[in-house]
Amino acid sequence: MQVHITSRHIELTPKLTDFVEKRLGRVARHFNAVLRAHVILDGQKDRRIAEVVIHSAGRPDFRAKGEAGDLLAAVDMAAEKLHKHMARQKDRRVRGRRGASSMRLVPAPEELPLLLDSPSMSEEPRLTRVSRFTPHPMTVAEAVEVLEGKKHGFTVFMHDDQLAVIYKRHDGSYGLLEPNIP
Repeated sequence: MQVHITSRHIELTPKLTDFVEKRLGRVARHFNAVLRAHVILDGQKDRRIAEVVIHSAGRPDFRAKGEAGDLLAAVDMAAEKLHKHMARQKDRRVRGRRGASSMRLVPAPEELPLLLDSPSMSEEPRLTRVSRFTPHPMTVAEAVEVLEGKKHGFTVFMHDDQLAVIYKRHDGSYGLLEPNIP
């Protein structure tokens, strides 16, 4: 990410530049499409203002303003506001705008086998929970983004009008399961 810093009524030191770039590096990890950041540092009588504008491809700009008595605190405040805002936007993209979960938990049916204290090889394992959900249509790349936001290691989705499952492998790569329907 390219960082452009403008200072008004303040001397721009290398230490301050490094601090700003370090704080904005944390913010940039939310979206791969972050192109550049424009930081305006302003010094007035008894307060310091840091304004940050993040430009990203295909998205509206992210803006934040931090105001404090110390310039480093103002930069910190603006970076934290941006971090929260971008995390919230990413969460909305992954989970959906209204936060409605596509997964509905229902209790396990009564006719399922019961779990014994010492399960043996001849008995069936107990099913403790049944989850019902509606798979959403998405591309494989979108499914990977959704998978990164989940705690468990797989995502079920619709791909090319077929049910598909993407999962994270132990080596960090991804696997895709698609049905082979004759």
